[in-house]
Amino acid sequence: MEFFEPALALGKLALIFILILVLLRFKVKLWIAILSGSLITAVLTGLSPAAWPGILFNALTSRDFVILALMVFLILVLSGVQEATGQSRKMVRGLSHYLRSPRLRLVLFPALVGLLPMPGGALFSCPMVKDTARDMGLTEQKKSLINYWFRHIWELAWPLYPGYVLICALLDIPLTRLWLYTFPLVISAFGVGWFFYMRDLDASPAPASAPAAEEPEEKSLAGVLLHGLPIAVVLLGAVIFGFVFSRFLPQLPGQLAFCLSLVVAVGVALYQGRGERMKPLRQIAFTPNVGRIFLLLAAIYVFKDTVAAAGLIASMGTLGSSGLMLVPAFILIPFVSGLLTGLMVGFVGLSFPLLIGIAQQSPLQEYMLPLVVLGMIAGNCGQLLTPVHVCLVVTAEFFSATVPRLLRSLALPVAALGLMGTLWALLLLLFNVRL
Repeated sequence: MEFFEPALALGKLALIFILILVLLRFKVKLWIAILSGSLITAVLTGLSPAAWPGILFNALTSRDFVILALMVFLILVLSGVQEATGQSRKMVRGLSHYLRSPRLRLVLFPALVGLLPMPGGALFSCPMVKDTARDMGLTEQKKSLINYWFRHIWELAWPLYPGYVLICALLDIPLTRLWLYTFPLVISAFGVGWFFYMRDLDASPAPASAPAAEEPEEKSLAGVLLHGLPIAVVLLGAVIFGFVFSRFLPQLPGQLAFCLSLVVAVGVALYQGRGERMKPLRQIAFTPNVGRIFLLLAAIYVFKDTVAAAGLIASMGTLGSSGLMLVPAFILIPFVSGLLTGLMVGFVGLSFPLLIGIAQQSPLQEYMLPLVVLGMIAGNCGQLLTPVHVCLVVTAEFFSATVPRLLRSLALPVAALGLMGTLWALLLLLFNVRL
């Protein structure tokens, strides 16, 4: 009976995801499929119908959801303004004059945006990838995969990500300590993405001269970078406002600092493009795409809260009570948590307090570092491979790609990344690396 409860919880989770994917296969709208997953979860776990309205209300009024919705709205506005004024196209064309490799240009923008720890951040680089790939003949599916993958290469080793910070806090170690052992995973992620998505693209540099219509309007580097000033404002503003908030306004959520930097960036973009904007701001900001993305975000948060209320992850926690099962638990529980939440901070928050607490009481305590790295790898694979990942959803929506096809195309690269990461954790174990 020791493994009956976690096995039953795992079986329920598998059934929930299969049903969501079946609905998507029959072309049910993604937000409806995910919301249906919430209902299925509630029914399978015996949640009282009287509790459902409370879960729905709490999910849609939670601070995290409201701030995420605001953040995504501001990103959409900024992207819309830059597209309406032609700033993003001018920046891409200008950079093409200096960065000759088409493949490097495609990778640059999502990787740069990946340094910002914002849910749904892949949406920020979508217009830039679209402009960069304009004449490369790529399918919308391929653009989506490139944008999504390279947006997420940094997460396991970048100290600005809340999930990374939480793991270091749970282990009571400096942020730079864990980085020493997870940065090789960034290199692995880049290599896997390049092998699967970039190596078959045309590697020849862009021609030295393009047709007149495609010539960059500004060839000086300073002028080119000026077109990217709104993006620089977001990057620098997130750091500056983040410091100000943490120092002088610690009672406010740190994500508001990023929202503030986005507001300033929108103002800068409007000022820069004041003579070229063809549509009023209201038409740029309130498009059908905004409504669809908000419905998706709402469905994802309701699903996450329903899973948490059902206690499925806690039911799986008994897997780690046996020393022999601790290693499988560090793989399975973070992976499933990643599937359920689609966020690094989500799989860390659901699984790592439980797993680290169990490991500290087990004979394997001295191998905590390899176990934690293994759990981070498994959770990352799970969050990359789920239809409730906000970045995947907004990227697919932007490029009009289909989520099931994206997930099929991601399966092999994610498996390769998981295998390489597992081998790295095993290497740490063999060399007896400790915290």
